[in-house]
Amino acid sequence: MQWNAVRENWPAFVEPIMQRWPQTEEEDLLALEGDRERLSSYLAERHELTPQEADEQITAWLQGAVPADVVMDETRDNEQIHASAAHIGEGEDVYSDDRDFGDADTPERPIGRES
Repeated sequence: MQWNAVRENWPAFVEPIMQRWPQTEEEDLLALEGDRERLSSYLAERHELTPQEADEQITAWLQGAVPADVVMDETRDNEQIHASAAHIGEGEDVYSDDRDFGDADTPERPIGRES
């Protein structure tokens, strides 16, 4: 994950940061507004680390996957909607009924069966 993604979606990353570094406070993190240098200094202070150790921990944290709650955060809805366009086939109408995409070939149920 790139720091730009973290900075642009900072409110969504506050909770995962608090889980990773439990001595942090939500209000303090929100006030950092996604500034990596300020986060590094803050983590060094709160967790008794050197600035270099704090920066190394941030770098290691960035190597992990984006947490699901961050991906699904409502502040990223427009980004997710835009990205979903890559999965719509050429000529496919996003507003068409699903039966236009293969559901019509579903075999009928045997006589006498309800489910």
